[in-house]
Amino acid sequence: MFSDILAHYSIEATAKDVGAIIIADGLPCPAEVYVPYLPEESDASRIEACAMIRRAGLEPVLHLSARRLTSLMALETLLAALRDQAQIERVFLIAGDLAQPVGPFSDSLSVIETGLLESHGIRTVGIAGHPDGHPDVADDVMWQSMDDKLAALGKRGLGSQIVTQFSFDAQQVLTWLRAVRARGVTEAVRVGIPGPTGVRTLLRYATRCGVAASAGAIAKYGLSLGRLLGNAGPDRFVSELRAGLDPAETGQVHLHIFPFGGFAQTADWLVRSGARSPDCRAA
Repeated sequence: MFSDILAHYSIEATAKDVGAIIIADGLPCPAEVYVPYLPEESDASRIEACAMIRRAGLEPVLHLSARRLTSLMALETLLAALRDQAQIERVFLIAGDLAQPVGPFSDSLSVIETGLLESHGIRTVGIAGHPDGHPDVADDVMWQSMDDKLAALGKRGLGSQIVTQFSFDAQQVLTWLRAVRARGVTEAVRVGIPGPTGVRTLLRYATRCGVAASAGAIAKYGLSLGRLLGNAGPDRFVSELRAGLDPAETGQVHLHIFPFGGFAQTADWLVRSGARSPDCRAA
């Protein structure tokens, strides 16, 4: 059903959940596995998670949260360990959700400009995209920030891609994609979608992640605030997104899955939706 847009999909797995994704029954292998930078998890657990992903024959992508990096040395130590233990070549770089940085980095650009990423073997850097806008940052500032980061990565010979937060409004995502391309940005975009999960769980994550969850947006997704029981899948959203994609206007687009309902439900949805790649356990 969605086999074309699911080709080369990516997925998130916390450090404690990496073992589950590697052995998930029937899960078609993702192109990339993202390990989020959770404050309750240590650098050691993140590094080991990336190493496990690499040993399974998959591509690890660690989130780097600029405002949570305590020092230049801490960044260099982390990158060196990721290179040595996980042969990591890709990271996803975000500013982070802290109001004030704990170290010298206030944003993603300040990390890029250290030169440490490429010196430790990083070849591709993902940056964040916000189709619904950002609750704390004006749109013009967000656009300029994207331009500045992509320019800085290009000057350093680093590849780049854009990874978005999930959204409930496919038309809003399509409008944003066209705006991205209108700025001359040609990098691949990974559009975030939630995997199938309970309605209450989905809305809880939306609140936590700052995703616009107005009654109108929720209705477009196929949900109702009056019906909070049962599960919700991304079929309607993906179908509408897929129908609106046009290589000339929206460029290269893949899906990035947040498996809020667990890997078993996500694997089942992927198979039913036409994802065709080897089972991860066969990697």
